[in-house]
Amino acid sequence: MAAQLGIGIVGAGVIGAVHAAAVAGVDGARLVAVADPREDAGRRLADAHGAAWHADDAALVARPDVDAVILATPSGLHADQAVRAAGAGKHVITEKPMAIGLADADRMIAACEGAGVALAVIFQTRFTRDAVRLKRAVEAGLFGRPVIGNAVVHWRRTDDYYAANGGWRGTRALDGGGALMNQSIHTIDLLQWILGPVARLAADTATLDHAIETEDTAAAVLRFASGALGTIQGTTAADRDWPVRLEIVGTEGRAVLQHGALTGWEPRPGAVDADLLTAEDRALTDGWRADEPMGTGHQRQLRAIVAALRSGQEPPVPGREGRKAVELILAIYRAAETGAWVELPAAR
Repeated sequence: MAAQLGIGIVGAGVIGAVHAAAVAGVDGARLVAVADPREDAGRRLADAHGAAWHADDAALVARPDVDAVILATPSGLHADQAVRAAGAGKHVITEKPMAIGLADADRMIAACEGAGVALAVIFQTRFTRDAVRLKRAVEAGLFGRPVIGNAVVHWRRTDDYYAANGGWRGTRALDGGGALMNQSIHTIDLLQWILGPVARLAADTATLDHAIETEDTAAAVLRFASGALGTIQGTTAADRDWPVRLEIVGTEGRAVLQHGALTGWEPRPGAVDADLLTAEDRALTDGWRADEPMGTGHQRQLRAIVAALRSGQEPPVPGREGRKAVELILAIYRAAETGAWVELPAAR
């Protein structure tokens, strides 16, 4: 492999710019090209990082100096773009959600596996030291047997937010959902990552404050395969962005993760958690702090992905792992549509 991994970014919007800035701080990687049909936006981002601009992803993946492609485009475009990148022999790094349907997620996974390239999904909230600490504590039984897991995302998104950039957000075709699929997915991913798979769920959704096709408010009740119960609340109709909260309650204690930092920590009496984190955990979360600026988590995950690709290892949060949150959200949508409990795996 070349001295540096050549990165191409598809999409020159807000998240594309976040990734471009993150790549600039990753040793062993360099941004070589940006693809976006909007020439002004595409050239602006490319020029800012000394990269080339292309009008479409097909031209970008044809470049021999591109080793990996970051998909920073509307979610409904990810599947086709990933398949094209894999067909050109490029590793694929995709923003969440990896796809808006399970058939598309499976198509991405199959294309990358068939081409012998990696597929990684961006879930940067897994790379905070406190989130990993909470996961290890649950695995070690520091709170006893988990009985409740709650994920709460109460945010505000304006009508201007939904109308911006061609109005793709909040559409079924390109966003695949609303408050859950776009905004709450990170916290939903953490919930299932920490407590394990969901066995069944019931839910309802509503559009209460925005003129969009999809939900701006949703609530679900879950039964995990472990027997624990849980809830998910997600909305973009709150009056402001309230702190995101993940709460784990066990038979011998509880913990609260708020905006990625532990604000509640009550393990069973006498529990010792000083040595829970592995050397790998510490390396993956190195440098994390609770008040870090936007994009730092992306850089931390990209650093781990680039290191894995350069050493021929599977990157963190591979496609089959990133698929889990999509499956859970689609099951919530099915439960809301049918008014019935939905068993998982579901929504195929």
